[in-house]
Amino acid sequence: MKDWLTASEQGFTDVCRKWLEVGKKTNVSTLYGWDGEKFQDVVKKIMIFLGAREAFVNVDSSINRKAKQAAQKEAASAMRVFANTSVRYNPLMDEIARSEMGIRTKDSTLTSAPRPTIRPETVVENTTNRLEHKIKAISGDTRSTSKPAEAYGVRFAWQVGGTKPASGEDLPKNKFSRRAYLIATYSETDKGKTVYYATCYENTKGEAGPWSLLEEAFIG
Repeated sequence: MKDWLTASEQGFTDVCRKWLEVGKKTNVSTLYGWDGEKFQDVVKKIMIFLGAREAFVNVDSSINRKAKQAAQKEAASAMRVFANTSVRYNPLMDEIARSEMGIRTKDSTLTSAPRPTIRPETVVENTTNRLEHKIKAISGDTRSTSKPAEAYGVRFAWQVGGTKPASGEDLPKNKFSRRAYLIATYSETDKGKTVYYATCYENTKGEAGPWSLLEEAFIG
């Protein structure tokens, strides 16, 4: 079986949030025959990672990056151990219960989610390279790059120069990413041009939610 815990940071974050939701169930440890203390220890590590990730999103520094990476490694290790000992082959848990924690033991097919309903906000930042833009899809619910539950990824769309389009659907270039940000790189010949950006969330079927409002940025 393939490693059920994705190496993608955003994917890992999504699984962490699933575990926290399961932990909110009444008497979940009794229900599944878990060692309650061991499960709570995993939950604590997950919370530390999510806090470190939020700190890094707010302040992109080497210290925060290292703290986030260390917390992710610690949480991932604890989650793998707990999954192997208490979840994957637990007779008290069916496939639905396991999939609620992001674990599938018989079928690796993605579970389809409803079409996203949340409209993201598109934020464009200049990077240290003046010919680069960092485009972020910010959730209207959390005000962060954390994707809503029904979103498998983000569709980024853009147009260099020309007349400003009416909406994201009219932008000629686009790219899908599991991450909630994208780095766009341009050449010297593009310097001084206006770029129009928009984002939307997509589910596992590729069904798009509402597009964000267009955001304008300048190259160079």
